[in-house]
Amino acid sequence: MTFGRPEALLLILIALPLLGFAVWAATRARRHRGTLLGSMADDLAPGFSLARRITRDGLSTLAIAFLALALAEPELGTSMREIQRRGVDVVVVLDTSRSMLADDLRPTRLDRARREIRGLLDHLEGNRVGLVTFAGDARVIVPLTHDPASYRLFLDDVDTFTNALGGTAVGEGLQLALDAFDPEVPNARVVVLLTDGEDHMSDPPARDVAFRALAEEVPIHVVALGKREGSTIRYPDSRGVLQVLEDEDGNAVITRPDLGLLESLASISKGAFLTAESTPFPLDEIWEKRIAVMEGVTRATSMREEGINRFQWALVAALVCLLARGLLRDGRAVG
Repeated sequence: MTFGRPEALLLILIALPLLGFAVWAATRARRHRGTLLGSMADDLAPGFSLARRITRDGLSTLAIAFLALALAEPELGTSMREIQRRGVDVVVVLDTSRSMLADDLRPTRLDRARREIRGLLDHLEGNRVGLVTFAGDARVIVPLTHDPASYRLFLDDVDTFTNALGGTAVGEGLQLALDAFDPEVPNARVVVLLTDGEDHMSDPPARDVAFRALAEEVPIHVVALGKREGSTIRYPDSRGVLQVLEDEDGNAVITRPDLGLLESLASISKGAFLTAESTPFPLDEIWEKRIAVMEGVTRATSMREEGINRFQWALVAALVCLLARGLLRDGRAVG
């Protein structure tokens, strides 16, 4: 016999002190009866039986033990059960442009984005996840996969040199994400976009791709990275010394998230819009409120051998003990 919840067996330990207390109480009652009533005990308090009182209390204790056994879910015998593996396809689209080096989110916007994605991977067991990065162009870094360990290795290597061209082509990144999905899997596809949204002449325009996502029933959940007031961009030079990025006139470049664009992308595609500035763990929230509630599609079916829960037997035994206790007269009753 095995148990589904063996920790519940510890409750049986509660029954042992109760039985000891019952024996002590019955013995004490008999002693006080003799002390107070003396030779008149049988006339003044007839029907007292130490054995009957201990038996009644023992049956109560045994009923508690059987109830604890039922909670432990005893399993005897096995049966085969069909297991369906269902899941959702999630493509993460990550901005790797130089503006992601801004440190208004510590340590940088890009590091914060990678942290969020790692947290999302912890929830994605049974689902497939892919990774697209974009700057001035877009690349598929990880096709849809069930392997989060390999995904993490590729994610750790992503930096602002991952994409060859400078700029921020949000539209190209989103389009590549939509192309990565299996068209035969409707209603189980999600795009998660992490960017500061400074879109520099995307081809196609990001809003056009959002309308395509709407037509294909693929929500785009957007996390805006960066504070509203913006930040300078610090990058390492050839000697590894951090420098502030400047424009042609020698002024420090200030990068600000394009919240209007990003909110519109989420709205058009019926996705969620969150900012990393105001939400401590935005991808956790998106997972719990948007992705986890999706029905998903059946990936595979298999048969699994499982133990048969026999808790009913223990409940019946507990009931029998309580019925037997009720049939016995109390040791203090009049015979």
